[in-house]
Amino acid sequence: MDRSKLPTKNILFIILFGGGILLFVLLSIFPNYIAYSNIENEINAVRQQIEEQKILSPIFTDLSDKTKFENPENLPFPKKEKLSKNETGNISAIIQDIIRQNDFKLDSILTDVGGLMNGSGMLEISLEMTGDFINLRNMILQFGTLPYLEHIETIRIENTNKKQKVSMKLWIAQEQ
Repeated sequence: MDRSKLPTKNILFIILFGGGILLFVLLSIFPNYIAYSNIENEINAVRQQIEEQKILSPIFTDLSDKTKFENPENLPFPKKEKLSKNETGNISAIIQDIIRQNDFKLDSILTDVGGLMNGSGMLEISLEMTGDFINLRNMILQFGTLPYLEHIETIRIENTNKKQKVSMKLWIAQEQ
């Protein structure tokens, strides 16, 4: 029996060709397989979220229908106006009047002069007062009747002895 030997050159070519195929698989097919499995996982996660949304959608619509805000008939909603430059000096007195009418003691009123100068059309007023918490609601409602009140940015309430210290920041729309 004569065994035929493969020439060394052929073995070298077979090893190089096999190594090339293995390298091709490792460098192109395997990373694509990993990316494919990651995309499959993301697709499954999105499908699960879609199923959750389908389940929760009726609950969401029901709750959003219940929370729709309708303006109460008995609250004042005046037509919005801008404070004229002539009335800007009187705004402090008007606010002090409202505070006094609701049995609060005004501790400080600060007007941001920068708002007057920069032409932003907004005047920031910071208030600090002391009074009974029970009267706070009525005072806020009275502030709401001011046609040039843009919004109340902050209300901070601190308890002191028998009275509450209230800090507010009001934004007033003014003509430029």
